[in-house]
Amino acid sequence: MDPAGTARAAWMIPTSPNRAKDFSVVKRDGWFHCFYILRDMSVPYDSTEREFGHAVSRDLYLWSQLPPVLQVRPDHWDNTKVWAPDIHEIDGVYYMFYTGVTNQPGVYAFHQRIGLATSTDLFTWNRLDEPVLSCDEVRWAYCDPLSFLGGEFRDPFVMMDSTSGQWLMTFTARPDGATSTYVAGLASSSGDFTQWTNLDPAWISHTTYSGTAVVESPHFFRHAGLYYLMFTGSGTQPLRIATGTDPTGSPATWTYRGTLSDMLSLDTGQWFASEHFSDGTHDYLGFINFDRADFREIVWGAGWGFSLVQPQLFHIQRMTWSTTEARVGETVRLRIEAVNTLGRGARLEAVALDSAGTETPVALASIGLPDSVPMPNPTIDVWWTAHAHPDPVGADGLARLVVRTTDHTASTVPITVRPDPWRPVDGAFPPGDGTPRVPRAFEEFGARSAPAEFRALRRSPLGATVLLIDLRAEAPARLEVFDLAGRRVRTLAERVMPRGATLVPWDGREESGAAARRGVYFARLTTPDFQRTVRLLLQP
Repeated sequence: MDPAGTARAAWMIPTSPNRAKDFSVVKRDGWFHCFYILRDMSVPYDSTEREFGHAVSRDLYLWSQLPPVLQVRPDHWDNTKVWAPDIHEIDGVYYMFYTGVTNQPGVYAFHQRIGLATSTDLFTWNRLDEPVLSCDEVRWAYCDPLSFLGGEFRDPFVMMDSTSGQWLMTFTARPDGATSTYVAGLASSSGDFTQWTNLDPAWISHTTYSGTAVVESPHFFRHAGLYYLMFTGSGTQPLRIATGTDPTGSPATWTYRGTLSDMLSLDTGQWFASEHFSDGTHDYLGFINFDRADFREIVWGAGWGFSLVQPQLFHIQRMTWSTTEARVGETVRLRIEAVNTLGRGARLEAVALDSAGTETPVALASIGLPDSVPMPNPTIDVWWTAHAHPDPVGADGLARLVVRTTDHTASTVPITVRPDPWRPVDGAFPPGDGTPRVPRAFEEFGARSAPAEFRALRRSPLGATVLLIDLRAEAPARLEVFDLAGRRVRTLAERVMPRGATLVPWDGREESGAAARRGVYFARLTTPDFQRTVRLLLQP
């Protein structure tokens, strides 16, 4: 019996005549978003792969195709093609690494470099002006901008390595001196996505060890302390695996495991461009299966190997409170929304948060919530009489509680419970309408039509002090920094800013170039429609 055959329903299939290639999956507000190379099979190759397809799903089975994103820019370095998106979220901002291709006669011959774009809603993306990594920055890579072979530098994949505390990037390149072959390149960053340190490649992927001269779409993932390197090679079974204890280690620290087909004992001849992603405690392996993205859930074995099964149909999409603050004794609604619910139920757990965000498990019975909720309908309302945690974790005596599914695929925002009792007015309690939410606009998929946003990011891979300007429409804008006395310290930007997320870093220097004193400052954003100010803390 084919152990993975039952998973063939979990497909993301673009509309004809399009096909999918390398892709990335990210989850936001209960929706899976898939961004992929969009290849139109009805036009010449030089007229396609010029934007990314975008599809959304609640369960990895039923997908809705949305308008493409990140088109090529005729007057910039990514003027010919865009390939291989890879996306990460940090402090509410999404960072997309991608390959941009430049064709400029006499200067660049289909030259490939790695760029970076940002978004806050996954619909509107703004790009950094310059690439963040090129082959001329990699000492071992063959790099010739006037040669097609010398310009192959693509397929970025980025992961945070919790062991080293570094960000790692893999990519595809040709090694200098062995230009008929490819290898999985490797670079690291301490946290600034515009600055990457060249490392030795993952030589275990090279033909010397793997037997394939082709290495495409390399990526890492980790399980039980073991690192997995997967990549697409040549031959009848393209997907290949190596495992090791150190992602930056020499080939001696790695073991080449052969093809995915060898491990699964089935034909994977149409599979390529794999992608690992997680949702709560669930791990998934996605890959392109001929013309579509195919998704399977990983079942880990006792050793290094794993099997692939059909993703679960039942999925809790969203859990929301009717309010984010309640008094003890107040009736609050917990709404649970799910798909494919027949005969299934939600299993819950709760944690209390302290001021640093540290979690303390809370017994649901102690706060009057059930640990299991049957789901006969897609939307269920659970009415809760607010309880304080028996041992409030806040110094202010407030309890901050989060309820989530036991597999961590869905979670509420924190609800703050105040200790002073609540008394109903005229005996009224919040009504429960039980009305399911039906997606009717892009807002349901995560796109926002909210007012413009302006804030300092708590964490950003573009610098220590970064300001987010998220405009609803293109507008002229001026961004200035002032000290506590009201003196203007620096004008950081004065230009027309695009719709969507723009990130502006401050390097901690005044207009003169001198280092500003550490302490509190204010940043002011001025547009024709509004003026807003946020507080900044410039730290050592």
